[in-house]
Order: sequence, then C-alpha cells, then structure tokens
Amino acid sequence: MTDHVHETAHDPGHTAHADVHAGGPGDGHHHGHDNSPEAIRKEVRRYYLVFGALAILTVITVAVSQLHLPTAQGIALALVIATVKGSLVAAFFMHLVSERRFIYAVLVLTVFFFGVLLWGPWHQRHNAAEVYPNYESGAVQGSSAAPGGGEDHH
Repeated sequence: MTDHVHETAHDPGHTAHADVHAGGPGDGHHHGHDNSPEAIRKEVRRYYLVFGALAILTVITVAVSQLHLPTAQGIALALVIATVKGSLVAAFFMHLVSERRFIYAVLVLTVFFFGVLLWGPWHQRHNAAEVYPNYESGAVQGSSAAPGGGEDHH
C-alpha cells in the first residue's frame, strides 16, 4: 500500500496538473520570465535607463522651478513632468508594462477619478469667481468675510 501512494505522488500526469494550478509551464501563458544571464543583464540595463530618465526629469523639475513661471503654467508643467515620472515608475518598477488589460482598465479608472478630484476644486473656484464679484480679491460682497460684516449700509 505504501508503494501505491509513492507512485501516485510522482505520477507525471499529476505533476503536470499541479503545474497548471501553480502557473507553471502547463498553464498555456508565457510570462516572459527568463533567468538567463543575458536576460538579467538586459533587465538591469532597463532599470538603469529608467533610473537615469527619472534623475534627468528630477533635474528638469528643479530647473523649471527656477524659471519663476506664472503659477498656472508652473503647476501645469510640474504636473506633466510628475505624470511622466509616475508613468515610468508604474510601467517599469511596478511591471505594469507587461500586465494584462484588466490592470490597464483599473489604471485608467484611477486616472479618471484623479482627474475628477482635480476638476472639482477648479470648478468650484471658477463658478465662485463668476457668481461672486471680487471673489479673487477675497472681498466678496454679501458675505460675512466682507469688511463691516457683510451688511449693506446704503
């Protein structure tokens, strides 16, 4: 009886079946994992290139901050550079460049909601500037923030 259990545990069909569930060679998907020295050198080189790009973009960020651009232009340029840097990190260091469509769908959804979070305060400020005179200067008529408590003294 012990021999029968021993033979079943090493049955080639059983091992292949286990590989399917473990993501091994029988799963029908090639994940691109190659542990040869050439592949490792290529991957390390890619990480160095991404690191170099991130370092250059950081230097560009510091250089742009010294230009003393108008606030809106400075923020827009900073966000563009930060988006490129974040995309490089996500694509290569987080390995999103080799992921499936579902991961991209989640990433796009995240970017969409991030955009909504940025749009909300901008939209509120834009509407307030249209509705309340002198909103930009901070002296809004008819509010308690105005000098004199917002009372109309006419």
